[in-house]
Amino acid sequence: MPGEAAPRRVELHRRVAIIRPDVIDVRPSRAALLKPLVWFLIGAGAFAGIALGLEHLPVPVLVGLLIIAVVTIPSAGLGVVYGLFGSHVVFDRTKQSATWQQGLIGLGIGTQELVPFWKIAAIVVEEAGASPESGGAPVEELAQWQIVLEKTNGRRLVVGGATAPRLLAGQALAAVREVAEAIAALTGAPLRMPGSNLGGQGAAEGSGQPPARRRARARSTPTQRRM
Repeated sequence: MPGEAAPRRVELHRRVAIIRPDVIDVRPSRAALLKPLVWFLIGAGAFAGIALGLEHLPVPVLVGLLIIAVVTIPSAGLGVVYGLFGSHVVFDRTKQSATWQQGLIGLGIGTQELVPFWKIAAIVVEEAGASPESGGAPVEELAQWQIVLEKTNGRRLVVGGATAPRLLAGQALAAVREVAEAIAALTGAPLRMPGSNLGGQGAAEGSGQPPARRRARARSTPTQRRM
């Protein structure tokens, strides 16, 4: 339709969010297929080299090719399978629901989870490992932000996330926030961001530790004088 807005694409970690006015689709990124395909071709080439050079190549070369094939083909296969069959998370305004679907080249072939909009308590942006229910664990060198759908019964479902070096944490958070804000606007659910919590923790750390140290020094000073 000529008046329909063009969809927005937001790149996440191994996923991409396609944001339209009435549908938001968070799916495995096709760019994530490139690296596994390259490794698969390397492994396939090594396997072909073994088959063609079995009678001509030295044994050490054949062993090296075998190791390359054994290492690259299975790991690359897992990446390709994830890119083709990884789950899609679809938020649909018309259906008033969010669905987790098993994907097949962009097509949903089976619903794993269905959440009506009225059962969404909040859309939460948090760092991985920030809560006991969240997956992953905080890593000092990396910032791992994720979007979590929190249901009214307390169950939490991860929608997607972004990972970046700690120095670029703001960029990863901006991408996650853009998707989370779009989901919250589409579903009508409240959005919870980590800013106030991080600020509170920073304030507590900034104002709580120095007084304790001062009190410790104050208690130790008279003792030292008596000695």
